Amino acid sequence: MDPELRKGGPPAPIAALIRLLIPPPAREAVMGDLEERYRSPIQYASEGIRTMPYLIASRARRTSSVAIVGLQAFALVACLGVTLPDLPGQTVPSWAQGGVPAAAALLALILRAVYRAEETPLRSGLLDAAAAAVAMLLSQGVLVALVSAGQIGPDWMLPRGLTMLAFFALPVLAVLGAAEGRDESPRPAVSRPDEAVIQDYLRFERRVRLRNRAEIFALGLIVILSSAILLRFEPPMAPFAWPFMGLFAALIVYLAARGAAPPAGAASGFAAVRALYQRELARQHGIRRLMWWFWLGPLFIGLAANLVLAGLAADEPLRAAAGGAAILLLAACIIALNRDRGREVRDKAAALSAMAEPA
Repeated sequence: MDPELRKGGPPAPIAALIRLLIPPPAREAVMGDLEERYRSPIQYASEGIRTMPYLIASRARRTSSVAIVGLQAFALVACLGVTLPDLPGQTVPSWAQGGVPAAAALLALILRAVYRAEETPLRSGLLDAAAAAVAMLLSQGVLVALVSAGQIGPDWMLPRGLTMLAFFALPVLAVLGAAEGRDESPRPAVSRPDEAVIQDYLRFERRVRLRNRAEIFALGLIVILSSAILLRFEPPMAPFAWPFMGLFAALIVYLAARGAAPPAGAASGFAAVRALYQRELARQHGIRRLMWWFWLGPLFIGLAANLVLAGLAADEPLRAAAGGAAILLLAACIIALNRDRGREVRDKAAALSAMAEPA
């Protein structure tokens, strides 16, 4: 007889798999309950599987910011051509061609939020972008298999032009994912409040520096690739796109010159460091608040062109109205994200103010 069964416990491979699938915060409590009720491997596995959807749904409600999920959806919808008007003779509508990889990527991002560990903002953003890219590729792989099996037509595949455009969703998703990251670096043991403030500010300064470098790299990559596409293909959106390229280039210069947080050595004494930290929290939040509008600004143009203007030109008032509603919803998501981040900044500033100055 299996030694695991003689001990009255579940088989190790099944227990390891169930443990892996349970969201981290609930893992220990749920595993303990399952082991207490263990009667057989089949009962254990079936009960664990039945519990999983409730745990994932509950965790998703607590961890998935509505504003960020909405912005992720907008970025995917825009870059995968979901809102593009259908071309003459197109057998599969654009919303279906782009909707499959967009839905796969959004599901992957929601699951990332459910299973997200304590990650630095940079790592969180990169992993979000990687998860979305893998999900999009897997969705296209499934479609290739269905086409090869003769179950669907080849027009279900994402067109080559949209495959290239999908790349531009990744930097935006990385920036949004970075907003969900949390500092995972260990906290050194300190006994004085001034030491704690200095150590915390040094971590904050490092996060800002890494974020700025990542954003400068992403903005530079977007400017270079977008300029190459605009010069080669000269799309109808070029007159609107070139000003954005110039604006992105100006943002690169600004972030390189003014984006970093000043070093802690610029202030002397507990009160000065605390005041510097509070000022820089507010200033960085102001930069972030503005950057969201710049990062997501092209989505407004895409919604206006592909839904509002296309609907008016084709005498489709419903399409135009849907475009107007989508523009308002996109703006509402950005405002909600800035409001949530502003609340966190105010809470942090208030906590710094409440710290007593060392004697």
